[in-house]
Amino acid sequence: MAPDASNLWKLILTLGLLLIGLIVTVLTDRYFRRNQKLILLAVILLLCCLLTAEILLTGTPGWLVPVLAVACVFAVFRLHQKMEREHEQALVAEQRIQLMISQIQPHFLFNTLSTIQALCRIDPEKAFDTTEKFGAYLRMNIESLGQSSLIPFQKELEHTKIYADIEMLRIPSIRIIYDIRDDDFELPALSVQPMVENAIRHGVRGKYGGEVIVSSYEDDRDHVITIRDNGRGFDVNAPLESDGSHIGIRNVRERIEKMCQGSMSIDSEIWKGTTVTIKIPANPGRKEK
Repeated sequence: MAPDASNLWKLILTLGLLLIGLIVTVLTDRYFRRNQKLILLAVILLLCCLLTAEILLTGTPGWLVPVLAVACVFAVFRLHQKMEREHEQALVAEQRIQLMISQIQPHFLFNTLSTIQALCRIDPEKAFDTTEKFGAYLRMNIESLGQSSLIPFQKELEHTKIYADIEMLRIPSIRIIYDIRDDDFELPALSVQPMVENAIRHGVRGKYGGEVIVSSYEDDRDHVITIRDNGRGFDVNAPLESDGSHIGIRNVRERIEKMCQGSMSIDSEIWKGTTVTIKIPANPGRKEK
């Protein structure tokens, strides 16, 4: 018996509608995944195609469309979560770039190169060592651009010590002291080093007997890092200026909060010094990266 022509056309039309709906949804997800309105419209179109197809085949809407509608809503919800994670990762990456740019100041590069040049005449061996440290400092800053996850504290401390050694060579009147009693944890890259840099540049530089103390320990809840100096200090209640140091402070605080649910606080008193306290939860519910 020959198939009913009307049923054949219904089947062809049904398959066509399903194909159109699927193609529009896939293309929208691939090329417009940042536009949630377009994704929602594509899902609605797919549901309309499914509903029309079921009516053509059965004559009445049945159970298939509600089930698929729930599945589509769940898929949109998961896609929204994925987009939020991607946006947050992109934001963190942008913050790392901003921080690196704000921290590698031209005056530090030029002064370090001038120091190396002078050492080449009076102490070639120290000039060689300083050049090696300077290269390691630049390499670590560049590597941080591609670092989307937390890094061991030991690595951040190594970066900090390299920077501090170069600064103490240039500014012999300052001292950097380390009291490390806890180092088995992770934190965002470029978090301790910028705070030490701020302590030197805006705190103890130019002060005879200037001192910066970097310490770490673990209490009942957190891994605690403090960067304390006896420098000029500042008014913590004054509005933040848009210079590199305050951009760096805000940037570090935001990354610590977002990447490991930690915190950073600053206590400062004019002409007595500043203390930066970073707390990293010992058992954090870290977000997936």
